[in-house]
Amino acid sequence: MNLKNNFKHYFFTKAISNIVAALILISIVLASYIIASHRIHYLAGLRSSSIVEAYDIRARKIGTLFSIVDVFVNESETHILIYSYGFEKFKIKTVISDNSTSDFIVRNTLTEQITESIEKGLYEIIVSNIPSSRLILITDKGDFYEIKIKNWY
Repeated sequence: MNLKNNFKHYFFTKAISNIVAALILISIVLASYIIASHRIHYLAGLRSSSIVEAYDIRARKIGTLFSIVDVFVNESETHILIYSYGFEKFKIKTVISDNSTSDFIVRNTLTEQITESIEKGLYEIIVSNIPSSRLILITDKGDFYEIKIKNWY
């Protein structure tokens, strides 16, 4: 009879240790799944927000598109003719000429008046400087455009 009790006790403790081991493994798997799914969800959110950000930046740049029609230089000024074909108004905030800011005016070529905001149409940007090889136009939207003038005069 003593052997029978020891036999039952052995199988009972063995069964409990198997159940405890299974519960520990299940909890480890569930914890790993929760951590991994949270991380995947977080990364997917970052990716979707970066796609939306990239789309917004591209849409803003399309809104302020312009082409350089002509550049001509004399001893004291650089004249840049641009044609704006974007759908948003924008302003040229700063002109950098060879790594230093330069004074400039923006003139509407149709009305011959000095203006601050650029809409669709042809405009002349007159930069007061010694002729330089590189100009950078910075808009009020934060976009910048580099113009290399070396080969244009």
